[in-house]
Amino acid sequence: MDKDYNISYIMKIIIFTYVFTTIAMEQSGNFKVVIIFLIIAAISIIKERFNFSKYVILAEIIFITIGVEINYNFIYLYSICIFDLVYEDMKMGIAFVAAVTIYFSNLKELSTVVIISVMFGIIAYALKRIEIREKKYIDIFDSERRLRYELENTKAKLLNSSKEIAHFAEVNERNRIARDIHDNIGHSLAGIFMQLQVVLKLYGKDDEKAKDTLKNSVEGLSKALVVVRETVHNIKPKENLGVEYIKEIIDNFHFCKVNFSHAGDFSSVLPSHYELIATNIKEALTNASKYSNASTIDIKIEINKNYIRLYIKDDGVGTNSFKEGLGLSGMRERVKNFGGNISINGDNGFLIVCIIPINEEGGKIFETINSR
Repeated sequence: MDKDYNISYIMKIIIFTYVFTTIAMEQSGNFKVVIIFLIIAAISIIKERFNFSKYVILAEIIFITIGVEINYNFIYLYSICIFDLVYEDMKMGIAFVAAVTIYFSNLKELSTVVIISVMFGIIAYALKRIEIREKKYIDIFDSERRLRYELENTKAKLLNSSKEIAHFAEVNERNRIARDIHDNIGHSLAGIFMQLQVVLKLYGKDDEKAKDTLKNSVEGLSKALVVVRETVHNIKPKENLGVEYIKEIIDNFHFCKVNFSHAGDFSSVLPSHYELIATNIKEALTNASKYSNASTIDIKIEINKNYIRLYIKDDGVGTNSFKEGLGLSGMRERVKNFGGNISINGDNGFLIVCIIPINEEGGKIFETINSR
């Protein structure tokens, strides 16, 4: 039985000790009583540790009844049967043992026997409710843990899918640009090149025709330049990228003054890194406007060949203890997905430092650090 053995053992030991002591005082040297008592104790141990069944408890009831016929004090052992039957929710057995207990009880001690049996039954019922509640909580915890693992796996798959989609989009865009250059600019330049070859051959032989051909070549080259400008214009994203993108976010923040500085080669930063940095800066600025009461916020971005370091510090009230909400936990999760690390401190103002690997080498180093 999966119940709290400590409590059940203590109760049963108390009742066994009481019955044994009482019987020993009244009938010392009666080996028949001792044998019956030992058989009942052995059945109780078997029932507790090895096999709880209706046959085992029936045998226990029979030997207790035999013991009652020899010595009345055995009747208190019926409370152990009541305890086990209530715990196992065997209603017919409870009714049977209750009837047997009342039948063999004398009127003088009936109330005492009933009180002890009821007390054992109540404790057994309470222990069973506790076990059911604990099992329910364990099931809920296991279910939440399983869902969390599934969510993490799904998140990893989505992250990989987003990288694949970005790669496919990049390949498709490169193919489109290549087709545009080949179909439009390439054909135009090839035609102009052939016209210039004709001009070279006609020069000094038929200057008038050479002049007309050269004029057509100039017009064709002018059209080709227009196509080049349009192609470049279509390739260029409509939104600002890089540092300008970050500056635009900071310029739109009006809660307090923001000091922004940056250093390093931004050409090595991928668009996905820019999106991560921008999202974390937005989240940090939003939190600062809600909680910090700050007058100044410092934001620094430093880039080397392996890492991006994002530093955000305000001079607000700060806090010695804080609970990460969705905002901070989201920042931590995003940085973790890129193989990076984030440090948060609220002792003096509020400080957030994100270290994000740029390349695979940086990611491996951080993976080693985080595994310690």
